[in-house]
Amino acid sequence: MGMRLLKTLLVMLAALVGGYLAALGVGLAAFDVFEVSQFEGANAMGLAFFICPLVAVISALVAGIWYWIASGRRNPETRAAPGAKIRIAWVVVAAVGGWLAGLLLQWLLAGRSYETYVVALAVSLAPWLGAIGLATAAWWMRRRG
Repeated sequence: MGMRLLKTLLVMLAALVGGYLAALGVGLAAFDVFEVSQFEGANAMGLAFFICPLVAVISALVAGIWYWIASGRRNPETRAAPGAKIRIAWVVVAAVGGWLAGLLLQWLLAGRSYETYVVALAVSLAPWLGAIGLATAAWWMRRRG
């Protein structure tokens, strides 16, 4: 278990660095192809400090989850549980429903002023929170007894 966790962390680290560098390369090429204005370096800073880290974290999470699942299979001939596909379908539907509910909340509250940063952050993250929350709830309710 410990060696599997260490290998997963190493795969995630490699994906983190690779994802950042790939996003940086694609972003700089896209800036050159589409002739993006570099006034005061704002676009490059957005690329280096927001877009690249976001892509890097997402690629690290995907690579880590993939490696954890792939390294945990003892026998590749074994099949998933009979209800696994149905449970995954419920989770996907719940995640889409949560995302749409969060977007609806943002649409309903558009143009409002918030007194605290926490409320503004919660409204801005509403689609993500809704998708993750409803997907987790669906997974938990559809688990085996």
